[in-house]
Amino acid sequence: MSLLSGWKLWHALRRYQSEKNLEAVLHMDWSKSPLLKVFLGDIEERLHGEEITRLRQKQAEYLALQNQINPHFLYNALEAIRADALLVDCEEIAETTEALATFFRYTISNVQEYVTFSDELDNAENYFIIQRCRFGDKLSLELEMENEELLEARMPKLILQPLVENAVLHGLEGKIEHGTVRIIVENSERTLFLRVRDDGIGMPEEQVERLNAQFAGDDTGTNMQQRGGIALRNVNSRIRLMFGENYGLRIFSAVGIGTECCITLPLLPQED
Repeated sequence: MSLLSGWKLWHALRRYQSEKNLEAVLHMDWSKSPLLKVFLGDIEERLHGEEITRLRQKQAEYLALQNQINPHFLYNALEAIRADALLVDCEEIAETTEALATFFRYTISNVQEYVTFSDELDNAENYFIIQRCRFGDKLSLELEMENEELLEARMPKLILQPLVENAVLHGLEGKIEHGTVRIIVENSERTLFLRVRDDGIGMPEEQVERLNAQFAGDDTGTNMQQRGGIALRNVNSRIRLMFGENYGLRIFSAVGIGTECCITLPLLPQED
């Protein structure tokens, strides 16, 4: 080490001893002392890396704690509301509150990758109970399924409810008369067909073509803010990612008649 480098290092140590400011020492001009510059640069990089690691660890711990607290607080609050509703004989409020608690428990707490169609159907029915609090008897939900064994068919979680929500909010909300959402479940030897059909306001042909082009992988010119685009795209993307391009979502619709969202999935029987 040269005399200049030795003097500068001694000066830096004295400065740190008096000011306790490590950043100031590390950011001094060490251009004339290449070895010290590399050495102190390594120290700075390591210190910053350790600090980032500590911050990330603290953030992970905070999020874990938050995820533990929020669902339990929500469930307890909803159960208290339900109990109060039953005490004053408000059965509809109690039913809606119970449906809301069950809906959030399924959505937030259940981390299983695959669930049964029966699980998905229960979740969609709870969503519908919640919406009836807003729409009253204006809406009805129906199920068509000849093969009851399909209740045990496995599928990715949160596939059905977004389709039902799309039918309610985009198909039936703007309809003056009573509206119906119909869930139709069919199968071939290896494929599960899941259809959600509404008799709502429908969509123009051009919009249907744009959405179906997007679901097939062509995003050109597609406005993601249009009817149902984002939620349905997420469902379609998850299915194609998990099972391949032969599966996914397709839409059929006509203005004034209604809309049908058809999902194709591989037929996965319940595991033993």
